[in-house]
Amino acid sequence: MPPAPHRLESLAKVTGAARYSADLTHSDIPGTPLHAALVQSDHAQGQVARLVVAAAEQATGVLLVMTHLNAPRLRPINTLPGGELGRFLPLQDDRLQYSGQPLAVVVAERADQAEFAAQLIEVEYSAEAPKQDFDFTRLPAEYPQVVGAGEPAITERGQPDAAWTQAEERLELEYTTEPQHHNALEPGAALAAWDNQGRLVVDAGTQFTYGDAYALAQAFDLGVSPDFPAVMRAGRAEADFSTRIRFRSPLVGGGFGGKKGNAHPLLAAMAARLAGRPVKLVLTRRQTFSLMPFRGATRQRLRLGGTRDGQLSVLLQEALIQNAHTSNFIEPVGEMTPKLYACHHLRTGHATARLHLNAPSWLRAPGVAVSQFAVESALDEWAHHLRLDPLDVRLRNHADVEPQSGNPWSSKSLRQCYAAGAAAIGWADRDPGIGAMRDGDLLIGYGMATSVYHVAQMAASARIRLSANGTAVVESATHELGQGSWTALTQLAAEALGLPLERVQLHWGDTDLPYSSLTASSSTTLSLGAAIQAAADQLRRRLVALTGADASDVGGWRLADGALVSERAPDQRHELGPLLQCHGLAEVSAEASTADQVAQRPALGRAAFGAQFAEVAVDPQLGTVRVRRLVGAFAGGRIVNRRLAQNQLEGGMIWGLGQALLEQSRLDLTQGRWMNADLAEALVATQADVPVLEALLLDEDDRLGHPLGIKGLGEIGVVGVAPAIANAVFHATGIRVRQLPITLDKLLG
Repeated sequence: MPPAPHRLESLAKVTGAARYSADLTHSDIPGTPLHAALVQSDHAQGQVARLVVAAAEQATGVLLVMTHLNAPRLRPINTLPGGELGRFLPLQDDRLQYSGQPLAVVVAERADQAEFAAQLIEVEYSAEAPKQDFDFTRLPAEYPQVVGAGEPAITERGQPDAAWTQAEERLELEYTTEPQHHNALEPGAALAAWDNQGRLVVDAGTQFTYGDAYALAQAFDLGVSPDFPAVMRAGRAEADFSTRIRFRSPLVGGGFGGKKGNAHPLLAAMAARLAGRPVKLVLTRRQTFSLMPFRGATRQRLRLGGTRDGQLSVLLQEALIQNAHTSNFIEPVGEMTPKLYACHHLRTGHATARLHLNAPSWLRAPGVAVSQFAVESALDEWAHHLRLDPLDVRLRNHADVEPQSGNPWSSKSLRQCYAAGAAAIGWADRDPGIGAMRDGDLLIGYGMATSVYHVAQMAASARIRLSANGTAVVESATHELGQGSWTALTQLAAEALGLPLERVQLHWGDTDLPYSSLTASSSTTLSLGAAIQAAADQLRRRLVALTGADASDVGGWRLADGALVSERAPDQRHELGPLLQCHGLAEVSAEASTADQVAQRPALGRAAFGAQFAEVAVDPQLGTVRVRRLVGAFAGGRIVNRRLAQNQLEGGMIWGLGQALLEQSRLDLTQGRWMNADLAEALVATQADVPVLEALLLDEDDRLGHPLGIKGLGEIGVVGVAPAIANAVFHATGIRVRQLPITLDKLLG
């Protein structure tokens, strides 16, 4: 495999040639696209008493005003949890569910005409008092059975209640995190059209082409399977799926969990059906705050018990999560806690408070990012309570086997991550005394935390077409969100086919191609890489059969340098071009799914691990916190492209810095509006906020977990940064901040 090539799309991006959803100017369906603009609710609860649309309908260029009175009637949707479409479909009645809910779609020849006409619509409300305040002391909680993508809401081992009562040392603590929006650089946009045969064609940036396609097909009753989870398990769509709907995703300008299951592709398709022409809908930045999801606030209660030497015997974690009446998703806060440390007794639990908000959903490192802030801050408090070094406490509680199942790890290099990160930041050289380190008037502190993220492989399919001229086309409906999957998957295909990178093309982002799993959970390289490898194995079997050799001995042959080569007799070599030509073939193809592979996972613990270290400087007069250095050391199995992996980890660490110090979506509790709904007031980390940053990649062999040896690194970089910074602030000041973000008022109070 060639060493770390640059992104295949990099030239198009830096020259402006790359195209995103909002750049698209035409559909395959005849007709110049119309433009849509939205009218949104100013109230969060009640109903629409009256909509006055006459002035908008008569405005220049307007062809359609779609409201709940004339919108297409939709069928229920059953797809992956996340977003609101599973519980709430737009423009189906006059009820209000949240502020910013779509009330009307204005369609005109030009975008400015649609936007002007939308302002002419008058809305009269019969408003009711909404439930908005996430005050966990007064809210009635719901206790779900499952969270996330179907994980149990309660995980337990041992006898945690008895162990807590009997523990020699105990700590009981509470931590809170605030709502956080994705703020991807690219807002949501969609172009939708219907052809003469009733097939729907949609172009929109998404993390799940097939998931969104099934959602829309179910909503419009296009005759597809109502059991989409079964499609996901099979890793294939029904044979005639492409005759009913086509969903294409161009380059996506950041997703982070927020670009799937959105309402805007559905609204564009509804408007296109009524208008009889393609319709394009581009959200404004402010609209993304209410029409795309967010991460809900959390309140977590942690109880730690154990011995005076720092050994944990019991850990209890209870999370209350801000949710919405429209949401079918619950943040899996306790998902990774059972895999962290070797304590015999544990329980994690979830409760939700449903408010009148737009629906929360997946956001980068869902569950784990907020959970680890609480768990790793609590472990730091545990260490200081016992006058122990925080790193030593983690080493004493290191889990040599997967704690919940007792299974061996496929691989685990956490100890090495601790050592590499500690050496890089100079952990042993710091003064461990609280408030003991200074640089002039500034207080200096060091903190650390463990990073962890699950390994996810989802069923997927891939097709390979190998030509006699020695080129190959690899096809799967996967996605390029900016993370580099286009490049990494092309590398894996080139490796499997024994071809130079430049002779392999990856076709992606289109449901006319074989089924792809969603791009999420740090899973794409493994999930699609495994599908490509499976298709390459099938292709190799076909080629062996063409030689006249025993096709069952496919393992005795490999593809290399444009030829099929015998492993046992390297001089026995069949050039692919002549081999195909002698059988009158211009190309040979093969397609494979990994559904059986995913269903037969080995009994092993699998996770990516890392360690985050932070150095901060705090001004005690102003309460300002500046992160001087961030060091993360990570072990994520095989690294397909070190350059891309480094990008992902550094970006994740910057995201974690934003979570720690800046990011907080503020809600107006009277009307339910997001108040800082733009990039001027919704603070995210910029270049000036980023410190000296070092992401260390450790080599790790995880072929026991999967033959490709890949784990995934897309999200682990986020995890652990916030508690490392919070712990460093405590080391500098002696002030324990248990609520994110860490703002100056929390240090000056």
